[in-house]
Amino acid sequence: MCCAGCEMVANLIHDAGLERYYDFRDALPERPEAIEISRENYLAWDREAVLCHYTKTDCNDISSVSLVLENIHCSACSWLIQRFIGTLPGVQEISVDIADGRALIKWDKRQTPLGDIAYRLAQLGYPPHLDSPEASADRNQVERRLMLKRMVVAGLGMMQVMSYALAGYIGAFQDIDEQTARFFQLVSMLVAVPVSLYAGQGFFRSAWNTLKHRRLGMDVPVALALLVALSASIFITLFGSGETYFDSVVMFIFFLLVGRYAVMVTRQNAGQLHSALARSLPNQVTRVLNGKTQEVGLIELEVGDYVEVGLGETIPADGQVVEGEASVDEALLSGESKPRERHPGDFVLAGTQLTRGRIVLEIEKIGQDTALSEVVRLLDRARHFKPRAALMADQIAGWFIAFVLVGAITAGWVWWQVSPSHALPIMLSVLVVSCPCALALGTPVALASAARGFGRLGLLINHPDSLEVLPKVTHVILDKTGTLTLSQMALVRCLAPNHEEISEHHFGAIAGRLERVSRHPIATAFRSLDDGGGVQDAEEIVHQGVQGTIDGRKYYLGKPEFIANQLGVAAQPPNASAWLALADEEGLLAWFELDNPTRAGARDLIATLQMKNLTVWIASGDQEAPVQALATQLGIDHFQSQCSPEQKLLLVQELQRQGGCVAMIGDGINDAPVLAGADVSLTLAEGADIARTQADVVMTGSTLESASWAFVLAPKVRNVIQQNLLWAISYNALAFPLAALGLVPPWAAAIGMSASSLLVVMNGRRAGQITNHRHTSGSPAPAKAQNSPLAALTVGTINLSTTSNGSKLL
Repeated sequence: MCCAGCEMVANLIHDAGLERYYDFRDALPERPEAIEISRENYLAWDREAVLCHYTKTDCNDISSVSLVLENIHCSACSWLIQRFIGTLPGVQEISVDIADGRALIKWDKRQTPLGDIAYRLAQLGYPPHLDSPEASADRNQVERRLMLKRMVVAGLGMMQVMSYALAGYIGAFQDIDEQTARFFQLVSMLVAVPVSLYAGQGFFRSAWNTLKHRRLGMDVPVALALLVALSASIFITLFGSGETYFDSVVMFIFFLLVGRYAVMVTRQNAGQLHSALARSLPNQVTRVLNGKTQEVGLIELEVGDYVEVGLGETIPADGQVVEGEASVDEALLSGESKPRERHPGDFVLAGTQLTRGRIVLEIEKIGQDTALSEVVRLLDRARHFKPRAALMADQIAGWFIAFVLVGAITAGWVWWQVSPSHALPIMLSVLVVSCPCALALGTPVALASAARGFGRLGLLINHPDSLEVLPKVTHVILDKTGTLTLSQMALVRCLAPNHEEISEHHFGAIAGRLERVSRHPIATAFRSLDDGGGVQDAEEIVHQGVQGTIDGRKYYLGKPEFIANQLGVAAQPPNASAWLALADEEGLLAWFELDNPTRAGARDLIATLQMKNLTVWIASGDQEAPVQALATQLGIDHFQSQCSPEQKLLLVQELQRQGGCVAMIGDGINDAPVLAGADVSLTLAEGADIARTQADVVMTGSTLESASWAFVLAPKVRNVIQQNLLWAISYNALAFPLAALGLVPPWAAAIGMSASSLLVVMNGRRAGQITNHRHTSGSPAPAKAQNSPLAALTVGTINLSTTSNGSKLL
């Protein structure tokens, strides 16, 4: 043992009966730091504030936490952690991402404290850290620096070896003597071998890991070509005579690293929205306690605390405004650039920023329970999800690798019979030029770039498979309340007692004053009419209405039955819609008609869907009259009212039986079954939690405009993926026979394979370079849907940050 730390870890592994770790590991871990590990180091992890901030607890009291682990090297590390930590009481699931260095643990904290898990991980030699945006940024930076170092070494080595090779090539035409030629070969070897072993170690390690698990990864032919070329060149330099391939090897490594770096940058850029969201919370907040303010850390907040947020500050947690008024910028979270007015009783979200005013809010959700954390989890889940297209490409690549290996050996054997001097370079060319890197990279790069672009439009891709399904949709079913219409009520019109329409100015101001005392959702419909005047003895009668005295007169506002009880005579509303009556002690004064207003973007969404010749349905649990009225208003021919969740699901299944591909857009708990049953589903981030977990796409804004972009832009993503796959297959189909016939030298094969990979990477990035378009010439745009995304896409170009109605998305 090198130290007491290694001895402690070895004894721990032995005592747990996990000696097979030594059979599996393929790399030695870092030497443990010379510090004493004790349970006291992790006492803070058991504090309630830490648990609330970093863990998520479900309805079964099972908690989950993401930890960043040090010294993760290989699958043996993952195996050891899963076996060792999995034996602790209450630990239900643990998954380790070797590439990312993260462990996701689900456990019952009543049986085992989080500090115990952290202590056991540290004992095992994998010190844990609570996951944070800074940890992700540090990992990305380390990854980039390592790749850049290898690229620089490979690039410098390539230039140096190429200069020696060029001297040899020129000398061959000028009758260079054998001693000088051998000198150039020897110097090339001294440069190329260490450069290749250092810069190409990632390919060798990856190939070895896949072969160990009896799989053929795309780095297998790469590593094989490098090793064969290096070994043959070293042998020729030291013991034989002939042509060496040191220049081709280092060139191949350099160009392949350039391609890998482009892929890495694309993947990291796809997570920029994730990082921006995660970093948006303040480190310090102003807590109000007993009328006094104090600065505390974000982690110290608890549910029920009161927090003061001033101009320019960021709201630290989800909560309800209890004092003050403000304009809140929700651009980062919802994609809406227009600040929204917030008043007492309104709900505000963590991560949003005040652009005007000052508020005091009561904390209702903190840490991992906030809407911001839910959005971050959705993004994280999508980044680690492997869609069907990528899995199919991986399977094709696996079979193709086997074909390439057999083909390279066959080509080498055939040429050995014909011309032995050509056997090795042709076999190398076949291995290099036919590497299916482009085939394996085309789909993931396009999907990662698309997820980033869609996120900038307010669309979070929960399941990347949905991008393949959206272009195939034939029917779209929409929920009414909460989806096509807003959940809160709005004032439609004001009528006199004889049912003639009148101005709501005077009576609306009285109603606005009375509704100040109410926390009912209906009260929000009168908030804008409140003139700020005085009201005395205001009182809310639960489920009935409100009453109060204004300028010495007693007023009543509420349901017709409530008014009838106060006046002693029946109050008959004009029709079956939702009506409130205003009266004083002398009689009825006015009728107010209330309704759920149509959600912004609903008309554009319907216009876009109809322009794409999709059949649109409304399926609602509401009564027939309001559903029919909304369908007529939006120009929808098909609708069903008074639908239960089962009936909505039956409608989807019936359309699917008829051969349709069905998309569902909903937001409520009752929509969860039909969202899961549809071919592809979309929901609003402000909807129910269960709806977000079932939906394939989550819309972060409060409008339906982003749903329009989903249907318009998904075909572009599909086309980019198809282009990448077509190019990759065509390139390999053409390059393989050319290389086998000896028409492609090894150096050209290296350039060709790397160029092919770079091409699909650059083309894949187009999937995320989403540009809105609108008419820019002198003639008008089509009148039918000139504000819809589809019409905008077909008639010109503007900046990404501007929508069809001129407002900024982000």
